[in-house]
Amino acid sequence: MNQTDSDVQLCIRKVVDGDSRAFEEIVVTYQKRIYYTILQVVMNHDDTDDVLQETFIKAFTKLDTYDSQYPFYPWLYRIAINTALNHQKKKARQRAMSLDDLDGNVYSVELSESPRQNYELEGDELADKLKLALESIPIEQRVVFTLRVNDGLSYQEISDTLDISIGTVMSRLSRAREKLRSLLVGYVESKDVKVYKK
Repeated sequence: MNQTDSDVQLCIRKVVDGDSRAFEEIVVTYQKRIYYTILQVVMNHDDTDDVLQETFIKAFTKLDTYDSQYPFYPWLYRIAINTALNHQKKKARQRAMSLDDLDGNVYSVELSESPRQNYELEGDELADKLKLALESIPIEQRVVFTLRVNDGLSYQEISDTLDISIGTVMSRLSRAREKLRSLLVGYVESKDVKVYKK
């Protein structure tokens, strides 16, 4: 257990013992990582702020259920993902999502699980294509895609986080890639596509 883990475990014990101010240290430690995880799901900064706040409120109220035998971050991560998913389900008819933070950046488009060919596309053109492509993917597929590609989770970790079977993980990931491939025609030529920020 590294120093950060030890510090967090100490904070958790303080909170459970009644020192609610100690939770602020937990928020400071994890808010940036959790923020960007949520952003990849809800794709909107304002909504991300709301979901982030809700995530930490839930974590605070459920902290006595956390098992300190296990790392804290995966526990918090699951709360964040599930909160983001619930938020998106409530907004299922409001598809006005954006990827404004992508503009001007360089992206790599990887063409399979084992990268053989990579293309780099820059700036607004790819950002616009990605926005349209990702918005068209059902939320369940986009979340699996995000967890696998952006967060680097294994199939088993995605299965555990979302409480779905590994077969369902693989199916949703395959469908997400196929949809992206079809929508990025002219940018990449492949049966599978993997897009991530460098």
